[in-house]
Amino acid sequence: MPEGSVEFERGAANLKRYLAEFIGAFFLVFVGAGAIIADVYRSKTLVTDSFGLLGIALAHGLALAVVIAAIARISGGHANPAVTLAFWVARRMKAADMAGYIVAQLLGGVVAAFLLKGLMPADAFSNAGAGIPALAEGVQPLKAIAIEGILTFFLTFVIWGVAVDRKGPKVLAPFAIGLTVTFGILAGGTFTGAALNPARWFGPALASGQWGTPLVYIAGPIL
Repeated sequence: MPEGSVEFERGAANLKRYLAEFIGAFFLVFVGAGAIIADVYRSKTLVTDSFGLLGIALAHGLALAVVIAAIARISGGHANPAVTLAFWVARRMKAADMAGYIVAQLLGGVVAAFLLKGLMPADAFSNAGAGIPALAEGVQPLKAIAIEGILTFFLTFVIWGVAVDRKGPKVLAPFAIGLTVTFGILAGGTFTGAALNPARWFGPALASGQWGTPLVYIAGPIL
């Protein structure tokens, strides 16, 4: 096969993987942040019971589970810059691929957040703070970094056990990973928002211009 054809096929395969990662992060942010916006809107405007932290945790976990099931065969289903960095540190991907994945994931989160901003009622978007994860009163940034770091460790630990390990139960991997995010939000969502994912924070923060404490949502998951 001519060298030019090989390079074209390689480029097309990379583009396909980056697109899958873009969709993965888009899916997670649109559903996750959208669930928070909908919950606040229900409680403040419709005067109905909100579905609360459990509903928000399930929205994130189920969204991640189904999108990983859809894209894992294409890109591995990271949908998270922290997970991609972990793969690079473990020498399971090249630096160029890592950079492509992370850019695609961040863009997916940004597009999802701006679509939420444009499609949802303006007061719903603003009242919910764009669905940005935020620190509860009294939670210091260093402690928040530790919480985000520990919860993201649980996530990557499960990913390695069920999806990366050759002996892992790969058929269960999407839902094991999604459930880990659900548990993480139930445990830490009240205190830090439990992003466990820089793209989950970055998209809504950019769309709203509310940056909060960025170090928590960058350093915590990455560490």
